[in-house]
Amino acid sequence: MQKKQMIQFGVLLVLILALAGTYAGIRSYSAKQEAEKSKKEAEAVVPLTAFEPDSVTAIRYDMDGTVYTFERDGETWKASDQDDLVMNSEKFSDFLKQAGDITSTMEVQTQEEEDYGFTEPARTVTITTEKGTSSLIFGMKNEMLGQYYVKTSENSRVYLTDASAYTIFDKTPEDFEQEETQTDADKETEADKETMSEEGTEAS
Repeated sequence: MQKKQMIQFGVLLVLILALAGTYAGIRSYSAKQEAEKSKKEAEAVVPLTAFEPDSVTAIRYDMDGTVYTFERDGETWKASDQDDLVMNSEKFSDFLKQAGDITSTMEVQTQEEEDYGFTEPARTVTITTEKGTSSLIFGMKNEMLGQYYVKTSENSRVYLTDASAYTIFDKTPEDFEQEETQTDADKETEADKETMSEEGTEAS
């Protein structure tokens, strides 16, 4: 009886070890598959723009038929034809960060008879950096996918990019305007007015 129990225990132990080995193998395989998937996804991401905000000296784009041009002036930015507009450098730097990180995960297998909207682009963005000038051209929107056809001035390849890349440039110079802060002189003037108002009320 004792010998039979020992045999059963041995069989059970072998089964447990086999199951443990199988589980470890499955986990290792899954981890490898996930790593390969992540690698493929990373390789599939194509940078359409790749620049640091500090390297940009000028940027131009169009919106609703109006072309907006911004140029660096030392540590600040200026909007062309709007010399009186004081721009918020932090807001504009955040805008450039988004503009410099536009990607695609799908290259389009183009057909010769298809134009993809590039004859009359929906939007053209031209970026000038310390290394030179390049353009990002948005064609028509693929309504089914909710993405835009896009290409760069560097080659003729056509890609699809999220609509959010297009809307990055839905901004006018006023969107970057520095908000006015109340000066000490303004505060003193308001305080004087309140004092005068109180004195007038007491006198009456």
